[in-house]
Amino acid sequence: IFFLTEMFRGFMLCFEAALKPKVTINYPFEKGYLSPRFRGEHALRRYPSGDERCIACKLCEAACPAQAITIDAEEREDGARRTTRYD
Repeated sequence: IFFLTEMFRGFMLCFEAALKPKVTINYPFEKGYLSPRFRGEHALRRYPSGDERCIACKLCEAACPAQAITIDAEEREDGARRTTRYD
């Protein structure tokens, strides 16, 4: 009798799962939810003169929750820091 109750519970679980609404989306035609904090892909910005805005303080690297930003820096001739790698 124990085996039959387990079988019945298994069938009920499968039946409930079949009746639940589907959670997948049709991607190219339906877009998923974007967080309000999403700001797009990170990029190295420049001033109109061509100089980089990044001073390689590495605050954005430390604040990135996914640790997706990597910054390497070196010193310029005038003593300021310059970003050599911004990924």
